[in-house]
Amino acid sequence: MSKLKFHSTKCRISDIILKLFLLLLVSMSSLRLHAQHVALKSNLLYDALCIPSLGTEVRLDSTLTLSVSSTYCPISYGSDRKWKNWSVQYEARHWFRKSFNGPYIGVFGIHGGFNLNRIPVFRLTSHRAEGNFNGAGLVFGFHRILSPHWGIDTSLSAGYLHLRYRHYREGTYGYLEYTKGRDYVGPVSLSVSLVYIIK
Repeated sequence: MSKLKFHSTKCRISDIILKLFLLLLVSMSSLRLHAQHVALKSNLLYDALCIPSLGTEVRLDSTLTLSVSSTYCPISYGSDRKWKNWSVQYEARHWFRKSFNGPYIGVFGIHGGFNLNRIPVFRLTSHRAEGNFNGAGLVFGFHRILSPHWGIDTSLSAGYLHLRYRHYREGTYGYLEYTKGRDYVGPVSLSVSLVYIIK
């Protein structure tokens, strides 16, 4: 019983962190935007894995930007194999030089879901896992300017994720074996994004 209470407390903490971060983003977006720039970007690493990605970033001042990136993969493969997933990652970035130029550090919140079936790398050769995750952490990156409108943004985010998923045994319809929660601390995402800046 105490283990169940502890688990539900961790879930609530993860939800609170995400909601506080979203509240911060909404409150910051209400600030007046001077000399506004907007950037559109796509993570080339995810695109190469057939996981389409799209993001946008808004400049608030000379050293602060807000970024939202998303991924969505609805594809099923042959032999009833699937790696369906979606995610949304929110970031507030502080730039050490100026916005969209050079190194930066930031905080992020992330939320997403997945549906995996017969994926050997996750030890799901004859099972299916379906669930969602929430998390938060730090992001470190560098933006290299290629031209007045184009750039390459490389970043690594690391932090805490709480996963909650249902595990199904394979069959005609599949049946639920168990529901489980898991905590993870470590790297969360790697990004090499092509960026187009709208001035």
